[in-house]
Parts: sequence; C-alpha cells; structure tokens
Amino acid sequence: MNLTMPSLSPTDTSVSQSLHPSVTPSPSCSVVIIGGGFAGLAAAVELADQGAHVLLLERRSFLGGRAYSFTDKTTGDTVDNGQHLMMGCYHYTLRFLEKIGSLGKLKFQQNPQVDFLSLLANGQTHHASFRCPSLPAPLHLLAGLFKLQTIGWRDRWNALRVGLELRRLNGNRAELADITVREWLTRLGQTETMQRRFWDLVALATLNETPDRASADMFARVLDQAFMHTRQDSTMVISRVGLSDLYTDDARRFVEQRGGTVRLNAEVARIEFDGIRAVAVELKTGERIEADAFISAVPYFALPRMIAPEILAVSPGLRPIAQFKSAPIVSVNLWYAEPVTDVEFSGLLESRIEWVFNKNAISGHSQSGHQHLALVVSGAHEAAKLPKEELIAIAVAEMERFFPAARRQKPAHAFVMREHDATMSHVVGTARLRPSHKTEFENFFLAGDWTDTGLPATIESAVQSGVDCAVAVRHLN
Repeated sequence: MNLTMPSLSPTDTSVSQSLHPSVTPSPSCSVVIIGGGFAGLAAAVELADQGAHVLLLERRSFLGGRAYSFTDKTTGDTVDNGQHLMMGCYHYTLRFLEKIGSLGKLKFQQNPQVDFLSLLANGQTHHASFRCPSLPAPLHLLAGLFKLQTIGWRDRWNALRVGLELRRLNGNRAELADITVREWLTRLGQTETMQRRFWDLVALATLNETPDRASADMFARVLDQAFMHTRQDSTMVISRVGLSDLYTDDARRFVEQRGGTVRLNAEVARIEFDGIRAVAVELKTGERIEADAFISAVPYFALPRMIAPEILAVSPGLRPIAQFKSAPIVSVNLWYAEPVTDVEFSGLLESRIEWVFNKNAISGHSQSGHQHLALVVSGAHEAAKLPKEELIAIAVAEMERFFPAARRQKPAHAFVMREHDATMSHVVGTARLRPSHKTEFENFFLAGDWTDTGLPATIESAVQSGVDCAVAVRHLN
C-alpha cells in the first residue's frame, strides 16, 4: 500500500495538478497501447489528455485487466475478482480517478483505522482497533500502536525501532534487497508475537506474499510511504462500487471524448520490430496496425507470447521476465440471510482467512435483504490449490470462530474466486530484475504493476507505470 507526493484528502483539490512536467505531443503522434487494465487505461488517459492519437487494444470483451468485477448470477450482487484496498498514499491512482471523474466513488477514512479480531482463551472474540490519532506522521503510527490491545507493551515499544530504521535508510533500501521481511523484522527486535499479530498481516496485504518469502526492500518501501510522511497517507481508501464500475467506463469515455479509440476483442498476436524501433502490431485476426509509439500494458506472463523468441533471448530488459513467478489471491464470497457483522472490514488474527470485507457496509446498501461478505487469503500458494468446496468450508468455519452471529446460520450462497496470477511474487532478488519502462527500442515502452516503479505490484504501481510511459512517449521526437 502505497509516494512522497502531496497529501490528499477527499476535499483536496490539488490532486488535479500534474505529477510530471506537461509536454504536449505533436498532433500527428499515434500511440498503440496493448492492454486495458489500470496501467493501460492510465497511459491512455494521460496521453489523450495531452492530445495524442491513442488506440487501446484489449483482448477480452471487457476492460479491467486483473482488477475487474462482474455480477453474481444467483444474487445479482457485484463481485470483485479480488478485494482491493487503497491508501491515501496512492497519489497517482487518486489523481487518475479524479481526472476521469470517479473520485466520488471512493470512501475515504478521516483517520487511519484498521479493526482486528482475535480469539481469547475462552473462545470469545476480542475486538481491537489500530486507530491513529490526529498527530503528524510518524507519531500517529506510534500512538496507534501504543493503543493496540492485541500486542503487549514491550512489542509496542519495540515497534519504534522499525520507524527509526526507516528514518536511517532514508529511502535507500538496497541493503534490504537480499533478505526477507521475516529476517529484517527479527533483526529489528520484533518478536514472533508482534510479527504474527501485526506486521505479517501488513506484509501479506501489501505484498501479496508471505513474510518468509517476501523481500524486505519492498516492505520497507510500503512502510515508508504509508506511515512516514503524512497522516493522510495512512488512511484506507475503498471503492463503494465494483472495480469495473470504479474506472473502466469512465476512463474509456475520457479517452474517446478526446479522439482516442478503445477496441475490445482485439488480441495482439505479435509485436513487430525493425532495428531499434517497434513498427507495428499484428492482431490474431491478421490485421496489422502501425504507430509512432507502442506501450505494452499486459502482465509479465502475457508479453513473451507477443515477442519473437530471438528478441526475448537477447533483450537486457525483457530477458529477466522468464524468472518472474506469480503470487495468488483467493477470495471466498459468502452471503448470509441475516447480518453477522457491522464492521466494514476486519483483520483476523491467527486465522486461515486474513481479512473479511462487509460489502453491504462498504457500498452503503445495508438493507439489501442479505449480507455479502468477501473473505480474502493473500499469498495463497497452498489455498489456491484446494477445491472450492474445501475453501468454502474453511471460510464458513472461520466465520463461526470469529463471529458469534455466524454460528446461528449457514450461508445462503457462496462463490470462490482464485486469481493464480494476481501479482508477481516479491521474493528476494526480484526487485533487481524488474524492467524499466524504457526498453532498448526507442519507441516501445513497458507498463504494468510488475515493472520497475519502486512499488509493490499494486494498483498504484500499475497507474504510476502507465503515467510514466505516457511521459516517455511525450518526450519522443
């Protein structure tokens, strides 16, 4: 969860100010963007806003990439392919959403707060809140931890060492690239209890990887951005609507109103290069499209299928892609006839389920006749392999453990989503392999949450990559 940009609040109008110097392209500039997720649409919006002729190609019949929603056939409710939380430090994302007119679809916390549920020795549920007061960063974080009742006083004091270490690093995280989150936190005196009951949930939620595997440099980046600059950066931001409704239609409308084109069911089979330039894309249908510049905004595992093997083998930027691995996310959606919780979202401590999201409370449709909950497992390497019946049984059992009202009823409906390639896996050493947006081809650029944005593979990373590629295109002759 993620920038050292000005703080943003729901009423802050400064978000519309550009994050980059404005460079107006030549009216004859044509740009082909491959992929219609956050990265591709962010690039298209940025370029269309500056007057470029944009053609966005999406292989599927809908936009959204790996962040989309759909309608559940049984209930008629909107289901996200994976629950996404944003933060106040997502400055690129918030600017993008404001530009396309979608900022009002978000729900902003006034002060940072995350609720945690744990089980007492007698089996009763204990509710505790990590609630940060109105103090300057990072004092708000320390004050919030000092009030968090799921950890002891020693652990609360020891958390100060993490903040001091972040101050010492001052953004230089190179020394953390070869150790895991677990190793780093242990070196900083964070006890097993503190890690299990606080840091592990933060790492899983932001890196989508287990602390024993995840790289410490990315985790330090997360903590620095979220907690070390402004209090507003630490607040949670969540969409009141489904992910697709949040941005896809508004972004498409923005691009088309400025003369751009968005084509669905347009799968790129091959990117054609000539010397140091990309010259055309060829669609599965055989159609060939030439342009002045090209931006690939597809996942790392999709790009190699479009590029000749002999080019991949010698390209310094593209060759390392073969070493990337994916980290999955599993979401189990449950519908109850009667409400079982009134909290918007909760972290479950020492549970096989990490987070429970109350979709009714988030959307404001609390009187819909049933309660829709989304239960999330991040870094779900093992859970993603389980059959859906077992995943539903695990989710129901955990609901009954933590929510007494769930013990009096069974879900009326359940739906499982597995995203096997939800994000790249941020294991040790991966950060060094992430390619730059610029390639050895002077007019071919890479966007996507997996590129070298300096951020974990999040929505913010995707949007930032799209904006950075747009800036690079604008600087072409």
